[in-house]
Amino acid sequence: MKNFKNILGLILVAVVLTSCLKNDDDIQPIPQADGEALLERFLKNRTDDLETFDLDATTGGVITGNQGTQVYFPPNSFGLNGNPVTGTVTVELLEIYTKADMLLKNKSTLGKRANGDKEILKSAGEFFINGKQGAVQLELLGMATVNSKGIDLADLDANMNIFRAGGQDNDCDGIEGDCDWEEADEDGDGKVDNANIADGANGEVVSYTFSFGSFGWTNLDRWYSYTGPKTMIYVDVPEGFDADNCAVYLSYDGEPTALARMDTYDNNLDLFTEHYGQIPIGQEIHIIVVAEIDGILHYSIQGNTVVDEHIEVITNLTPTTQAALEALINGLP
Repeated sequence: MKNFKNILGLILVAVVLTSCLKNDDDIQPIPQADGEALLERFLKNRTDDLETFDLDATTGGVITGNQGTQVYFPPNSFGLNGNPVTGTVTVELLEIYTKADMLLKNKSTLGKRANGDKEILKSAGEFFINGKQGAVQLELLGMATVNSKGIDLADLDANMNIFRAGGQDNDCDGIEGDCDWEEADEDGDGKVDNANIADGANGEVVSYTFSFGSFGWTNLDRWYSYTGPKTMIYVDVPEGFDADNCAVYLSYDGEPTALARMDTYDNNLDLFTEHYGQIPIGQEIHIIVVAEIDGILHYSIQGNTVVDEHIEVITNLTPTTQAALEALINGLP
């Protein structure tokens, strides 16, 4: 009888161990935020909205984007190694006018001053413009001209300047470029290029117009001006999120096109931050965090008023669709 009990006990132990091993095998890994997938989403959003147009290189011409942007190319302005090309050329155009587009294409309005300081900009439009002949990258031999989409007179800002991604070095001229915006001097006169105002047909709508001399990214912007006290701002994201797998943005209330990516991460504090303490105290803001988890977009949008040494704590991210997130961002105050 004693031997029977011992044998029965061993059998029970074996069954329990087998059950535990089986249960361990059945445990599914918890999906983690995927930073590479998020970057791929951003780039796909750019390429999906890239428009293409055919022009005759000798005669030049005008292209018009879906959102109303017009680009004029003079005759013989497309070149290769300094020489004009002939035949058909392909012009690529990407228009970014809304805050949601800026975020979902990861082209925020973070500007870089000549001394290296980074500050938020107010944008009137971001543009990627490029020229190719077949698979061959072309260059501009002269100045092309952009007319932005029409804007109401009430929204006109006469202080808009021209910014280029990566500045005059123009080392971020591809569709995948991810450089800060720097003030442009396309005509080489030593002064920052200003945007001009073009009258609309009915006198109530106008557009911004400017010239550019090289392909790549261009932005209509002005520095966000604030004379009061400023501070640093920090964002504490949930456990498991960091600079490698999520993106954090700062949106200014009352400014439909002022959006800065908080691209500095303090590994000692485990906090996102901005660069030089240029956030106005008392400014109403929204912090937006986005990540991609198991192929699904996740987000948090949290509003607050900036205080001195502001720390914003994000407790969780919520799954959503890109269309729903776009509507939420464009609906921010």
